[in-house]
Amino acid sequence: MSATLAQLCESIMPRYGMKPAAGQNGMDNIVRWVHIIEDPETLSMLRGGELVITSGVGRSGTQWLADFIGALKTAGAVGAAIVVGANIPAVPEDVTKFCEETGFPLFTLEAGADILDISYELCRRITGSEKHESAVNDALKALISDPSALRSYHKILTRSEFLDDSTYTAVTVYGFKGGIPSAGAGMALRRNVKNTASRSALFVYKGLMAAIFQNGTDNEIKSFCKCACDAFEDNIYIGVSDPVTGIAGIAAAYEQSEAALVSSILGEKESTGGGGAGAIRLITGVKDRKILREYVKEQLGVIIEYDREHGTDLARTLRIYLENNSSVNEVASIVKVHRNTVNSKIRTVRELIGHELDDVSKSRLILAYLVSDVLRVYDEKLNPKEA
Repeated sequence: MSATLAQLCESIMPRYGMKPAAGQNGMDNIVRWVHIIEDPETLSMLRGGELVITSGVGRSGTQWLADFIGALKTAGAVGAAIVVGANIPAVPEDVTKFCEETGFPLFTLEAGADILDISYELCRRITGSEKHESAVNDALKALISDPSALRSYHKILTRSEFLDDSTYTAVTVYGFKGGIPSAGAGMALRRNVKNTASRSALFVYKGLMAAIFQNGTDNEIKSFCKCACDAFEDNIYIGVSDPVTGIAGIAAAYEQSEAALVSSILGEKESTGGGGAGAIRLITGVKDRKILREYVKEQLGVIIEYDREHGTDLARTLRIYLENNSSVNEVASIVKVHRNTVNSKIRTVRELIGHELDDVSKSRLILAYLVSDVLRVYDEKLNPKEA
């Protein structure tokens, strides 16, 4: 994962005389970049997630510092480092109080500190961390896409502390606009995953936010799901896999979480792999969706076509009939028509499919409706370009 303030500053603080002054509760903030800013007018360059270094060049006194730090916090910066010297003799008490209350990390640098060297060193570490994270995420995505390629990516994953004797849980999230979370939402989730006990990963895969937790505890998984719900403004859906053992099981865990996600979209607020995905997991396991579409056409095609040509609702009536234990009275009550009308429609269905609605036939039709539901989720939400 990208570096947190704590990780980024730990090794360089002694070398550059960098000392924590306030706001240590925010040390788990993830740093995207480092900027040297002396003029408050240039704060518009911030995009969120930056550590800002300032020495107060061109400023007099320290009255301006409280407003400056407040503006950094508002602009989305994750911390500030102040050179204490001729321009800023000391950090005012109101500034440290604000940073402490808001969890905005504040550091001091000794007079004469080479802030260019410091910013270069920090940016180099950030870049290296991001490249490493990107390589790991690419390996995980490739493994999910093609489990047979495990040998090609096993070394990079084990070198990155993904261990063969660990368990892995996959979580998939759908609902953020455009497939990519906002900077704030993404940062919150990254911070959540970063703070788990073991090596974990977070990335976007085929329009879904995916998290892979190594040895993830129930509390960590629940914390991530809560963080996802809090981070995104629009409604989201979450799918969680059962734990699997070994790197080789990561692809299966992802597939299970995706099946649970589809189940969630189809009716449950949140679905966990072992208790709710059921037949949906079998359906989503069929990679060639043409096979699924052919099955729906084979079972329901003639009924759907009849409805299209005659403006009827046989497909809807049949589904309600099947879902209510073939009770004509229940169907009549739900669709608010006379039971004779329902009998007439079911009779037409029998004629169209060419056989009675025995138990085997009903099972196939129920499965066809479920397959149709799953395909609709993929076509309209998860992979609309494949429709």
